[in-house]
Parts: sequence; structure tokens; C-alpha cells
Amino acid sequence: MRGAMGYFLGLFGYGPNPSAALMRDGSIVAFAEEERFNRIKTAPSSLPVSALLYCLREAGIGIEDVEGIGFGWECDRYVEAMPAFYEQFRRQYPQPDNEYNLLQEVYLLNLYHPARIRADLRQALALRGVYLEPERVRFLPHHLCHAASSYYCSGFTEASILTLDGSGEEYSTVMWHGAGERIKELRSFRLPHSLGGYYATFTEFLGFKANQDEGKLMGLAPYGQYSAAIQAKLDHILPYDPSTGEFEVNPYMRYLGHRAWGRRFTDRFVELFGRPRLGHQPIETHHRDLAFNVQWRLEQIAQGLVRTLIGMTGARSLCLAGGVAMNCCMNGKLSLMEEVREIFVQPASSDNGIALGAAYLMARQAGVSIFEPLRHAYWGPAFSDGEVEAAIRESKLPYRRSAIVVEEVARDLAEGKIVGWLQGRMEVGARALGNRSILASPLFPDMRDRLNREVKHRESWRPFCPSLPTDDYRTYFDHGVDSDYMILAYSVRPEFHARIPSVVHVDGTARPQTVHPEQNPKFYALLKAFGRLTGHPVLINTSFNVQGEPIVCTPADALRCFGGTGLDVLVLNDFVLTKP
Repeated sequence: MRGAMGYFLGLFGYGPNPSAALMRDGSIVAFAEEERFNRIKTAPSSLPVSALLYCLREAGIGIEDVEGIGFGWECDRYVEAMPAFYEQFRRQYPQPDNEYNLLQEVYLLNLYHPARIRADLRQALALRGVYLEPERVRFLPHHLCHAASSYYCSGFTEASILTLDGSGEEYSTVMWHGAGERIKELRSFRLPHSLGGYYATFTEFLGFKANQDEGKLMGLAPYGQYSAAIQAKLDHILPYDPSTGEFEVNPYMRYLGHRAWGRRFTDRFVELFGRPRLGHQPIETHHRDLAFNVQWRLEQIAQGLVRTLIGMTGARSLCLAGGVAMNCCMNGKLSLMEEVREIFVQPASSDNGIALGAAYLMARQAGVSIFEPLRHAYWGPAFSDGEVEAAIRESKLPYRRSAIVVEEVARDLAEGKIVGWLQGRMEVGARALGNRSILASPLFPDMRDRLNREVKHRESWRPFCPSLPTDDYRTYFDHGVDSDYMILAYSVRPEFHARIPSVVHVDGTARPQTVHPEQNPKFYALLKAFGRLTGHPVLINTSFNVQGEPIVCTPADALRCFGGTGLDVLVLNDFVLTKP
């Protein structure tokens, strides 16, 4: 390992959740998603220009100071390999003329052409006054970036690694063995066989937005019941071997054929499952049952894959990454398998985590030691008291500064008030972890409905998650491990279902965040203060945004959200704003 300090930049763009991550040797310096800056949910079809510039500012360097730049899509190989892949696919799955599929193939080949990516990055940065030599950008395999993003910050010296998403180049699911600094590919599943694609298909079919609302399907699933009849229908789209996890996806059900009803399912699919739900239509029993069975099948396949993978590697430490690894119900069940000794799920597991993996791989290729475990997810911008106060004054809203803000906010929460909470550096990933959070007491039975109706403006059945001190975790949960990133679902002890009702889902589970004092001392202190007042150091913690918008980044973002929602109190650092 070399001793010199170097900066390494990872990027991902043009898919959902473009992002940038900057490392100095083996340590993360900055890591953020483009959506937080351009304020467009998932920032699709964008390059992470604002996120990249933030990373450079945070480090106090210029682009010329970066030793290696990696982009998490293997564009060099993609434009050569994919035409042959498409031709083989057409031979394997004969199909009628389908202009849409051909246009999609041409679009993707053009989008991820290496010359285009380099030129677009160069031009976008030049417009912001930054000159990038385009040939400096290296292209890296998508799933290898996913694997690196989880393994290299897990703290494990050996692990079974499973990456699952919609697609990365021509792959959808890959099994890896991490040993020392090496990540070795063992087994891969190629398109059209995609668990992410399967889940996105049913997300759209149930009236939600694919590649964005998969969490809604997961949240709806516990309201349904197992159905042998639905499982028999699912055999037509996703047959699998429960012992090994081997699976196939029937492309004639997803996109080979006429699609009068949706983008991700054919008319043959509709003949089997009935008409799709439109977003404005009520959710009925058969929708709930379908969600349950779609989720159940995903979990069965994932458990089979993990069993097979650990059998191949002998490594009982499990790392997960990829968009499917955002499924906390699946993750929780995997963590409880007897084959799994310990688990690490990267908090930005979807494509926003690709940038982190790309940065790790660039550092690794330069010979840098990169085994510093991830201690927290607070890698975005922070704002000084001066910046916060200037934003509040610009808003013309009355405010005050508190010397005992933790105690005051704990009292407000105990009284049933809903609090917007902006502190320190912004979290990366889809979950609020105590720095860009909306907080409320879980002790009130109607609090979930209030939050969904008055603040989040979203469906009434969607659950909320608890945050609690790590030293209180075993009081409330029977099984499982610490979950610092709100990405594992576990059963709440039955005696607490009625005591913290607004964070217990219909199936008795919750997706906890365990908070360590060294990770986030202010949030930890708030949880403890609330516990002293109420007897329960547990808070509802949901992302500081409304449906359809990214999590707030700046004080100005938080002030706008405060003004347009039913928040009672807004806390920015130690500044407090209260509605009359």
C-alpha cells in the first residue's frame, strides 16, 4: 500500500439517482445525490454536476487535484458487447416487430457511449467554470461498483456479496466473494432475468411509479395474504427453485409483445393478472394480496440465492447492494437466516451508491488501503449558524435561538407537536437519519395518520419508522442486529405494539434506526431526553420532505417545506421557528 495521500472521485449519472463521492485515500470526504441540489426527485437523465462540485468544495480542492475519476457504468465495453447481446436475445426469444424495443436499444447505446459521457461531463462542468480533461474519466462495471460500495466499507475481511438491481450493463444479479482486498465474481444473471425488473413491473401494475415507488409495494404487502392461486400465476412470470434461488423472468410477460396498458407489462400479462390499477383508484383486497405475494416470492428467491452463495464461499458475513437491497423486509429476513452470521447493507444501496463504489475502485487500483468501516452516512453539506440565520431572515419568519434546544424540542414532541429538524451534514441515501428529519412522538395512535395527511401528503396506509438509542434496542425488538441505516425490518416485541403504535406496521414489524452517541450526539441526546419525559426513548423519524420531492438540503429548502406543510416547529441548528 502506498502512503501518499490522493483524492479519488466516483460518479454515476443518466440513470435514476445520479451521485458523486470523493475519497481521500481510504476515507470518505463527501458523498451526495444530485437530486438534493437540483430539487428533482431521483434527478433522472442527469449528470451529477452539482454533487461533484459540492464534493470538491467540501475538500477544498479543484478537479485537477483528483488523482482518479471513475464512472459506474462500463461504457467502453457496453457499446461493443450490447449489440451482440441484443442479437443473441432476439434469437433466444423470437418476437414480433417491436419498434419500441429497438428504439430503446439504440437510445441506451447512444446514452452510454463513452465519447458522449465524457463530452457531456466536460461541457456541463465547463458551464460551471470547471475544466475536465475528458480522457481522465475511467469506466467501471456497474455491479462491481455495487459490490465495492458495500464490501469495502463493511468492516469485514471476508464476505459473501450479493448485488441485485434492475440492470447494470447486461447483468441484473451477481454473486461475489470478497476476500482481503479482492472481489471475485462467482455467478451472474443476465437480462431479461431481473429481480429489480420483476418488482418494478408490479410496482407500475399496482398504480405506483416504477424505479421510485417500490417502497410503496413493500409497505402495502403486509396488508395482504398468501395466495396459492396468485403464486401459480407468478410462476408464469418468475419461476424459481426455492432451494437454490435460481430464477428466470419471462420477457413475454414484461416487454416482448404489445403493451396497451403500461410500459413494463404486456397484454399477455394483463390477461393473466387483470387490469392494472390506476393511481387514483382505491386499493382493494386483490391489490393487497398481489403485493404480499410479489414480496413473498422475492424473499424466497433472495434466501435461496444467499444460501447458494454462502455454500460457494463459506463466508457467513453477508454484504448486500443494488436497488433491490433497499427492500428492508427482505433484508431483515436474510439477516435472520441461520447461514448468516452478520450482515452489512450499504445505506445508499440503489444507484446513488454506485459513485461510492466507483471511488473505492479507483482508490483500490491506485494501491490505496480502503478498509475503513463506514461509521455513519452524514456526508452531505452542513450550514453554519450565520448561513442559517441569513436564510431565516430572508424568509421574514419570526425565530429565536435556544440554548437548550434538545430539552425544548423533547417537550414539544411529548406534547404531540411535529418537528422539522435540520442539523449538521446531510445524510446520503433514501432514509432520514436524524439530520434532515421530520420527528414526532410514536405514542399517539393517530400520529401516523396526522403525518401522512397533514405533513407528508401521502397514502394513509404507509408506515413510519422509529429511531431509538442503540442501548435501548433490545428493549423493543426481540431479534435482529443494530440497524444504523434504517434498512432492516424486524418484529417489535408484542408488549410495545400499543405503547408505540405509530411506528408498528400492521404485521408487527418496524424498520428501526439505532443511534449511537458517537455517530450523532445531538440526535442521541434528543432521544434520551424524550425518553426521560415519556418513558420511551423512541421517535418517529421520517424524511424531511413531502411526497414527490427530494429530502431537504439547505435551510431555505427546510423553510419552504415548513411553510407548506402541517409542521408545528422547525429547528435549524439551534434556531427555533414555531407556528402560532
